Amino acid sequence: MFFRCVRCKLPFMVLILYGLASQTINCQRNSEPKATEEIAATAAATPGANPAHRLISFDRDGLLISNRDASSSVRVHGYLQADGRFFVANFEDLQQNDLRFRRIRPMVEGNIARRLSFRLMPDFGENQVVTQEVYAEWKFDRDITLQAGKFKTPIGLEILRSDRDLNFVERSLASDLVPVRDLGVQLEGSLSRNEFTYDAGYFSGTEDGSNANFAWKGTKEGVVRVAFKPLTDTHSDLARALSIGAAVSVGHAHNAPPNFNSVGQKTFFAYAPGVVAWGARRRVSPQAHYYYGPLGILAEYVISGESVQSVDAHRYLTHNAWEIAGSYFLTGEKNQFAGVQPWREQQPCTGIRRWGAWELAARHSEIHLDPGSFPTFASPARSAQDSRESAVGLNWCINRHVKLQLAYEHSTFSAPQGNFSPLHTENMGTARLQLGL
Repeated sequence: MFFRCVRCKLPFMVLILYGLASQTINCQRNSEPKATEEIAATAAATPGANPAHRLISFDRDGLLISNRDASSSVRVHGYLQADGRFFVANFEDLQQNDLRFRRIRPMVEGNIARRLSFRLMPDFGENQVVTQEVYAEWKFDRDITLQAGKFKTPIGLEILRSDRDLNFVERSLASDLVPVRDLGVQLEGSLSRNEFTYDAGYFSGTEDGSNANFAWKGTKEGVVRVAFKPLTDTHSDLARALSIGAAVSVGHAHNAPPNFNSVGQKTFFAYAPGVVAWGARRRVSPQAHYYYGPLGILAEYVISGESVQSVDAHRYLTHNAWEIAGSYFLTGEKNQFAGVQPWREQQPCTGIRRWGAWELAARHSEIHLDPGSFPTFASPARSAQDSRESAVGLNWCINRHVKLQLAYEHSTFSAPQGNFSPLHTENMGTARLQLGL
């Protein structure tokens, strides 16, 4: 009984703690204490130090600890996402409700001597403990960085967006065909004032839609991604906002092939028992995004192919997927790939006079699996060959710390050729409460 009460009251406790922290963070600017003469004298005696600089501070971006000249620092912050999925109908034509803490991610980030930086990001969501990211970066100069550890593989455009900045609770079907995070080393940089960016990496190699562990698989996967703005020389701001790019990966696989999930996280395609991925694996992904004023548009196409084999058959299968998504800030904020800064943040110390940013979003995505998958490598009676998903949503960015998301998702599934019944349509409402620093 005690644990049941604690569990049902946990979301309310989180909200109360957030309110207290937010009150402290956002109202402390009106009552900043002055530095004492002793601290000022000590700081002045340190070469290169700023007397007004604080060694320990807590602001809207979290807890910051740094040395006197701010050349080295550590920041502690994080976020959590409480999700709800409300199925009007799923594969079995049943109504279901699903409430969970999808992500609980504290983060420790820092830099040493302004050259070496690092990040550690564990995740305690969904009753699991996973180290999502841990890596170090060395900045050769302002435009060239060497990164090593576990981090996002630079292939899928939607995958490269932070989980905090997504327009919808779940990513599109196109993200099913690209890896999420992997072990590796990567060189990234930019030219011409960030008008041309590149990533070139060598990774352990992991399956589509998966998040690698810390075991080096040795499947030798190379990844290259480039992006540029083709119309920067024009005099039109509308044209200069366009960015296009492409990513390519080449490697080898020798492990279990992936299953594919719907937006509602239900498996609609599964390889048959005994099937393994063994041989060449290649991916190609042309992509583009356009952010101008309150408008943002993102599009990508993914082709993923790999060799699979069963007891008595071997074949190279090629799957493809695509998506187009857009959003518009009704309150006029500047839309961007890396999230939004509300113009009129709602703060505890300002009452309800400000209502934050309101964003309207829409998306369509499709995935088409190789017809050669059936019936040798996947059962046509239990797996779909194609899936299509459409979604509309409304996001409320109350301030930098609180975000509410509501959306409606509609997914359909096509059976392989033959007398097979398709999976039932999936209709689902989603909701998310996001709190973070």
